[in-house]
Amino acid sequence: MNNLNDCMARITANDRAWFRRHPKEVVRFRPAQTNEFELLKIKGISPPEYRPSWCKPNATIAHVAVIDLRRLLQNEKINTHVDAAIRIRVTTIHARTKNIRKNLEKDLIEQICRELLAMHKPIHIPVQPKDVCHHSILVA
Repeated sequence: MNNLNDCMARITANDRAWFRRHPKEVVRFRPAQTNEFELLKIKGISPPEYRPSWCKPNATIAHVAVIDLRRLLQNEKINTHVDAAIRIRVTTIHARTKNIRKNLEKDLIEQICRELLAMHKPIHIPVQPKDVCHHSILVA
């Protein structure tokens, strides 16, 4: 188990360093590392997978997209010198060209946003007559 923890520590440190070197990037694509998702598999959990609808059904899933959620949400309070990021790692296809990478990144971000919004349980607050707006407001 320690070897797997060490493996994950190296992988996350590598991703952290990459995001520090690329402060404007939201998504990193890279080959999957050996045993990267082994801790999940040991617990009987399948690694998260994203297969875009436009790729071949038999396309190999051997790469990882690492998504920085704070950058995705455009959080202005991020201090790039301090690593306080929240990142998602998802297995996916190999983005062989710049165009495929751009489309894959766009589709992946849209899917993550859809899933985050689906998890969101809004509270309905009716607008009072004195308010300027004439509709309801949803508050997180």
